[in-house]
Amino acid sequence: RARVAEEAGRIPEETVADLQEAGLFRAVVPKRFGGHEVDFKYIPQIFRELGRGCTSTAWTMGFLIYHNFQFAHFPEQAQQDVWEERGYTMAPGQVMPSGTATPVDGGFELTGRWGYATGIQHGDWMLLSAHIDDGDIARFFLPVSDFEILDTWHVSAMRATGSHDVTLDKVFVPAHRSIRVADLRDGKGPGLALNTGPLWRVPLLTLMVFGAVGPLLGAAEAMLELVTEILTNKVGAYTGAKMQNVMPVRMRLAENKVRLDAVRGLFDAKIEFISDRIYGGGNLSNEERAEMRLVVSYVARESRAIVDELALMAGSRATFLDSPIQRFQRDINSLAGHAIFEFDHTADLYGGVMMGANFPDNAMI
Repeated sequence: RARVAEEAGRIPEETVADLQEAGLFRAVVPKRFGGHEVDFKYIPQIFRELGRGCTSTAWTMGFLIYHNFQFAHFPEQAQQDVWEERGYTMAPGQVMPSGTATPVDGGFELTGRWGYATGIQHGDWMLLSAHIDDGDIARFFLPVSDFEILDTWHVSAMRATGSHDVTLDKVFVPAHRSIRVADLRDGKGPGLALNTGPLWRVPLLTLMVFGAVGPLLGAAEAMLELVTEILTNKVGAYTGAKMQNVMPVRMRLAENKVRLDAVRGLFDAKIEFISDRIYGGGNLSNEERAEMRLVVSYVARESRAIVDELALMAGSRATFLDSPIQRFQRDINSLAGHAIFEFDHTADLYGGVMMGANFPDNAMI
């Protein structure tokens, strides 16, 4: 359904229903609300497997699954708001604090415009960040019905994510539906007094970035299979030679297979490392959290490079709209430019840590 999703600019309802029936939206919900509370190591693999079929679906549905993790950090009443009725929620989220939250009696009044509301067409609630008058930044959630959705998502890639802008104008949010971003990031939310399992001790950004890079890796794996099939049956336009007998083609295909295996191995190994550490009762140090950010940025960069080279090898036939190859290439080049995969800054941060430099207070780890 990837092409249908792209043309519609949203994930098909049939796909959403399939994922609901499979129970994936309960994966990151506490068991006390009927959720699965799965081991961390399975969460990035959900993103990756979905990415093998449709990057927009993997990105959108993956984050709707993942955002349940954030709700586990909110106060108990907030958790009841989102999970009491059906045991999971589908909540798009926006990270940048593009609005303001004014303290009022019983809560806050929110005003602002937020971009990239991925999956807003399918959402019950929406998570967002806003500046409070005291200069701090907090995370809030509101019913999707409180927002005005602006038709802004006119793009050349990742079209099915439907990442439109949304606005609020002096909308009230009760205090229990808020949490300081620093508390959420550092695992100090009030909800963790209730949710005590190891999953909830995984650092927020560590879980987010490993999930986020899954679609890129899954797409690269799918691309390798597609291009291998094309080259196996392809004949040179001018030479008439079978590509399966052309040495440079075989060498480049094999090289990309090994590169992809290495990237997948790194991805899997770091996920196992995190899971073993957290589920063994430990925590990640700041240095290790910075390393994980760099690993994810590297996986994103390598996945994009592999996809680009494989697309070139596939030839002009792969540019037709009925070929998933061109869609994978467009989507992955778009995703690889996301701020959370920015390689140079992340490498600079970790390289400094390796040489004993002071750790920045505002490091996004």
